[in-house]
Amino acid sequence: MLSFKNLQTKLYVTYSLVLIIIALIISVPMYVYLKNNIETNIKENIGRVVSGYSGALDVYSTISNNVSTQMYMNRDNSNYTTFQYLNSITYFKDSSPSEILQSEKAIQNSLYLNAAVYQTIHRINLFTPHGEFYSTNKADADIQQTILANDGFKKVEAAKGSSLLDFSEKDRWSSMDSGPVFSFIRQINWDSHPVGFLEIQFKSSELLHIEEIDANQDKQLMILQAGEVLYSSAPLASEPSSQQLTNILNKIGISSAGNGIITNHQGKDDFYMYQTSKETGVTIVVTIPKSQLFAPLQLFRNVTLLSVFLLIAVSIFVYFILAKILTHPLKKLKKAIDSINLGEKNEAFIDNKFHMGEIEIINRSFLALNQRLQDSLEETVQFRTLQMQAKFDILQAHINPHFLFNMLGVITVLSDRGQQKAVSETSRKLSQFLRYSISSGSSITTIRDELEFAKDYLDLLTSRYQHRLHYVIDVPDVLLNIPIPKLFIQPIIENCIQHGLPDIDKQLDIQIIGKIIGNKWEIRITDNGVGFDPKSLETLNRNIQDFLEQIQTSQTAKEPVAIGGMGLVNTIARLQLMYKEQYHFSIGNNEDCGAYVYFQGYIKL
Repeated sequence: MLSFKNLQTKLYVTYSLVLIIIALIISVPMYVYLKNNIETNIKENIGRVVSGYSGALDVYSTISNNVSTQMYMNRDNSNYTTFQYLNSITYFKDSSPSEILQSEKAIQNSLYLNAAVYQTIHRINLFTPHGEFYSTNKADADIQQTILANDGFKKVEAAKGSSLLDFSEKDRWSSMDSGPVFSFIRQINWDSHPVGFLEIQFKSSELLHIEEIDANQDKQLMILQAGEVLYSSAPLASEPSSQQLTNILNKIGISSAGNGIITNHQGKDDFYMYQTSKETGVTIVVTIPKSQLFAPLQLFRNVTLLSVFLLIAVSIFVYFILAKILTHPLKKLKKAIDSINLGEKNEAFIDNKFHMGEIEIINRSFLALNQRLQDSLEETVQFRTLQMQAKFDILQAHINPHFLFNMLGVITVLSDRGQQKAVSETSRKLSQFLRYSISSGSSITTIRDELEFAKDYLDLLTSRYQHRLHYVIDVPDVLLNIPIPKLFIQPIIENCIQHGLPDIDKQLDIQIIGKIIGNKWEIRITDNGVGFDPKSLETLNRNIQDFLEQIQTSQTAKEPVAIGGMGLVNTIARLQLMYKEQYHFSIGNNEDCGAYVYFQGYIKL
């Protein structure tokens, strides 16, 4: 952990703070300037979109007005206009059938002529409330019923000749699905009285590319006329937001153009921009979620923050390395001291990259100190090893003559009974047992060899105690190659026999169970004997802890453990020397009867 009392930390913190301040002074004004430019460009782009929609409506409104003007003004060879023909059909009921036919033909020709001139027009309809209907396309609707069912025609009548924009999900005059259409409708007057209606339809895809807007559900287009929503691309769930926006625009008064922020029905902010056409009085409104609209700005902000952060991080790292170099020799000295381990040959040396004379002097002094310490450690290790080996030799000398005497008695009895095969098998296992127990080779073996040795020992005892002794060995193969001290399991089994078998009349069951628990191995040895006396168990555990503490401090035990517990204590002590603190043991009584001893160690990967 860094301390503010040393020079390295002070330099590191000072340089880092200066760098952060400089980075903020440069980056914050630059970010604000670029942010404003990007935000302005985004709003201008949306403004161009809205202006494009409004301009498209103006263009098609102009087409509608041109068609209406031509039908008012242009006369044919009979010096009649299109609307004059319509007036004659509507009010002159005494006209002859040929005159009516001629008028209808003249009206139809006028419609076709205008449709040919303005090819963007989907349909031109000229009709009267009485049911006379003329169109450039086929119509199969009930004219009078359609007019009565549509409230829009009442608004057209109230407009008194002015053109109004209307939207329909499909062509109202045809049963065939033509898709959404916009219509410019006006009432036709002749000689100061109404004679019918002129409707000019445009497909929405040609007028405002509505399909493209519908595909983008986050973007909403609204068309307002006379303060009411004529068209909205928003789904039904967004209608409250549309009404809220309409109320806002009506309240502030719709000027030629403007923008603002509105909170939608989901509680999120939307950016809106609108423009009112002077030509038609229709207002185009486009709303886009603020988070989506300003996503490039957020990306720019994130990239800027990341760049500044990386610059600061790299610079701070460089400062850290430079500051670390100043204290490099002292840290190397500490690392060299920490690397000294008991029983290992240490050649710690402080790296003098900068060829400083002071470091050479420290190196020579440190190497001399290291050598003296190493000599002292080797003497301590040698003394402790000899001490443990002496105890181990005492254990072997205690086990072998006593056990050999008993087994020779068993072999004699078997021979007297003429059981030659049993004599041969017992002698072979006794030979293997003695060869393993008195061998003077390595004091380290594997669980596999220990289990084979323990099995021979148990088989020999079974030949002596017969049905009074039963054992189970269940150790998975994955544990068999784990290294352990020699005579690791047999002394514990011997304690089970000595303290459990003579005191019970029933069969003595001994279990040797091995398990893998996470990254640990476990060997558990249990019996169903009388178990430990509580006082003796407490004394045994205390003596084991005292003995281990004396080993760790290189002291000689003041009160040696009695020879009866020597095997267990010796086993634990040798585990202590072999595994250091990377093991665990427990001794106690089972819940029902008998005792247990188990050991755990870490599996080295």
